[in-house]
Amino acid sequence: MTTANCFSGGQYLSLKEISPEKKVSNFQFKFPELYQFFGGYFYQGWSADYRWEGAKPSFSAVVRHFKAVNPPLTVTKVRNELEDLLASNIDEEILADVLKELGSNFYPTAESLTHHAWLENILEILKESPTKAKILRELN
Repeated sequence: MTTANCFSGGQYLSLKEISPEKKVSNFQFKFPELYQFFGGYFYQGWSADYRWEGAKPSFSAVVRHFKAVNPPLTVTKVRNELEDLLASNIDEEILADVLKELGSNFYPTAESLTHHAWLENILEILKESPTKAKILRELN
């Protein structure tokens, strides 16, 4: 059951009250830090932009890279918005569309994860000690 809200016309509406073509509109404004995070780190081609040094491209390595190269306040803002998004109890199908609107081109199903499980994994990494953060070498 979808219980998430979307800001439309000056008020928050339940996603059930919104027409299908507008169900994910405005999430980039409600979650601006997630919009920057997903668009900046999980854009189309994200896995080709780092030196993986023989390892399989990994979303967890990208999240740790994000933590390593951003100020703690930015990491905290992303973590807080991610907690809010997860707390909104959006169903899996709509969450996939929300993540697309937020700029994500990562496909959790390719990693045998649901979208919710992927976000929970990201949240756990964001809560890790900063000593686990690691900068990935980017391709030039």
